Amino acid sequence: MHQHCSSNHQQCFISSTTQDSTPGPGPGPYRRYDRLPPIQAQFSIESDSDMTESSGLIQEYDVFDPSKPRPHIIFIIGGPGSGKGTQTSKIAAHYDFECVSVGEILRNQLLQHAPSDRKWELIAQIIANGELAPQETTIEELKHQFIKKQDAKGFIVDGFPREISQTFTFEEQIGSPDLVILLACSNQQLRQRLEKRALQQGRPDDNTHAIEKRLDTFKQNITLIAKYYQERGLITRVDADREEDDIFTDIKTIVQERLFPKEEEP
Repeated sequence: MHQHCSSNHQQCFISSTTQDSTPGPGPGPYRRYDRLPPIQAQFSIESDSDMTESSGLIQEYDVFDPSKPRPHIIFIIGGPGSGKGTQTSKIAAHYDFECVSVGEILRNQLLQHAPSDRKWELIAQIIANGELAPQETTIEELKHQFIKKQDAKGFIVDGFPREISQTFTFEEQIGSPDLVILLACSNQQLRQRLEKRALQQGRPDDNTHAIEKRLDTFKQNITLIAKYYQERGLITRVDADREEDDIFTDIKTIVQERLFPKEEEP
């Protein structure tokens, strides 16, 4: 059984041991974790204590019609600047899938609501600081995108999950993705791309402080996410230090083998 908690704004991952575990030093088996401390809010803006996170705030309902086959779902994950958005758009166009960018959805919502809505004003501060948006907000926005396009052949989701708790919640409420593609990119390459993008696009989360924070957050979370999907045989790693067309060629091969093994390449 896996349980998770937030402490000092980092995810911790505790695997409860069973009673027949290898004994530790001293008598008896390792002590089981019967009770965990309460889940803390993941935000580091302490002054905004009126905004807390709880998985109880995420409403449970059927996202897809249970009487129909579920559309394919592919996750594209990788560090900030690894090319997730570019590859997501290419794959969506190639396979006639719907393209869903969690970051883009949140940024659009911020533009609409942040000036007048306290909740979105706080989320804007969190994102500009290079931290992750609240889990319940991210999951709800994602579910709305799926619901709006019920009859899609498939969805390719850019930048989700970004922490292990999102992985669990998606699994509980929607199910497993069909495929997870990890765009592996060196830190040096990520920094260069983000700095270049900051000059070109002026995104609020591409400031110098936020870039370092986002890279740290990614490194803290990616190991557990990758391990979780690796155990389920769902994740494939692609070298993202190369040209985007070479990366896309590899991704097409992976998608074809995993999702459409008996069909010809479109």
